[in-house]
Amino acid sequence: MLQRRLFAASPRAYRLFDRVRRRVRPLYESDEQKHQRERQRADYLLLSLTNCGRTWLRVILGRAMQLHYAHVPGIEDVNLHDLFSFSERVPTLPAIKPMHEKYGQFGNSYAQQKVILLVRDPRDALVSRYHQHRQALAAKLGCQTLDEYACQGDDLAAYIQFYNDWQQYRDCAKDFISVRYEDLKADTFQEVQRINEFVGLSLSPTEIRTAIDYASFQNMRKMEIQGSQQVRTNVMSARDMANPESFKVRKGAIGGYRAELMPESIAFVDQRVSNQLNPVYGYGGTRT
Repeated sequence: MLQRRLFAASPRAYRLFDRVRRRVRPLYESDEQKHQRERQRADYLLLSLTNCGRTWLRVILGRAMQLHYAHVPGIEDVNLHDLFSFSERVPTLPAIKPMHEKYGQFGNSYAQQKVILLVRDPRDALVSRYHQHRQALAAKLGCQTLDEYACQGDDLAAYIQFYNDWQQYRDCAKDFISVRYEDLKADTFQEVQRINEFVGLSLSPTEIRTAIDYASFQNMRKMEIQGSQQVRTNVMSARDMANPESFKVRKGAIGGYRAELMPESIAFVDQRVSNQLNPVYGYGGTRT
């Protein structure tokens, strides 16, 4: 790639080029064009559906890369949430594009890209999604309660289909790994290290552990409430300050759906997951 050759020949000249590019691009490139450019140029796609912990993982990886490349001028200004921007600031870095994309959406191919699939028990993800988008879901689907949404909406089926599709077509990607949110919670260091090795970031154990501490529940909640200069995105803006249940950083509970749904609703979603979801993920009728 031309950018990598320029960076290798003269880092200072590349930084000037990058600074000019970042100022000029917004004048002619829409958000959709930016998204499609990054989608096509990415070396790695970090894929998930909503409410699966992707924001948390992005902040961990972004902070770790920021620490690893602390010697690069301006690296501290990169939005931690925008992983692709790190590869533009340091072209020798692999380009990682986090996104919500169903398999084959818009006719996209994966033969030239490696995929990191982040999954979460769809029952917990469903509950988290409801609380975060309660008003919008009520207006769109007419669901007035969590139980109605879980049992009558189509989102549970969408999670199951998304997970099943990626298991069926995982060999279509240049390479593929799946990461369970539950494993990420149980041993965050081990799972981030596994991603580190898959992507070839060469992050040190100290950098990973420091980044994990930075992305703690308490600090992520603080960033959502107070804002952050390092995570500049409305993704980390609390939806309703008077309603903590609407926060992006809410509980992150494992198996929490069982405490929030009625018994008959639990039986319904358990049966759907047990009967329809590929067992490779380890989500049975009750969480494993």
